[in-house]
Amino acid sequence: MQSWKLNQKGLTLFELLASIVLLMIVASLAFSAYNFGVNAYQRANEKSELQDEVRIASHVITSQLRFASEVQLLNACPSSFEPGTNYICTNERSIEEHVYDTVSASHVTRRIVTDNLKDPPITYSVEFGKTSSSILAYKIISKKNQQRFEVNSEVSLLNMELNKETITTVGTSAFYALAYKEGT
Repeated sequence: MQSWKLNQKGLTLFELLASIVLLMIVASLAFSAYNFGVNAYQRANEKSELQDEVRIASHVITSQLRFASEVQLLNACPSSFEPGTNYICTNERSIEEHVYDTVSASHVTRRIVTDNLKDPPITYSVEFGKTSSSILAYKIISKKNQQRFEVNSEVSLLNMELNKETITTVGTSAFYALAYKEGT
């Protein structure tokens, strides 16, 4: 009977190459799973950021206008502001409120939401409309990368309804700004 002894001195070149290939396959699968997780987290974080910003803007617009005594829808933000009147306007990078300050007799700009120079920036748009003489409708859209979030809402203007006032418009196209006077 003949006995065969295996050479126990080391690995053959084929065994070494096979183990390296298997190690590379496992490493590439692990990296792909990690990369997928990071991208999913970033997308969810962007979506959450957009939702937060739009909800803040919606809350401010609703709370400022609910008790307004006069509301006028405008095609765009005016270049000069009328004393005693407040304005809500948008530019692509922020939603702003121009509030009349009786002490300084001038308008103070407050940014409701802004992109804070983020890269890539968040863009905003607000469109106003009226569904009845005292119900204001608005749509807020925010976008960042491929993410988009939109809120449609209506506000019952209680002082205007009580005083039988009506929302007025300037122009006939879409309304991207509005002027309002606070209720007394």
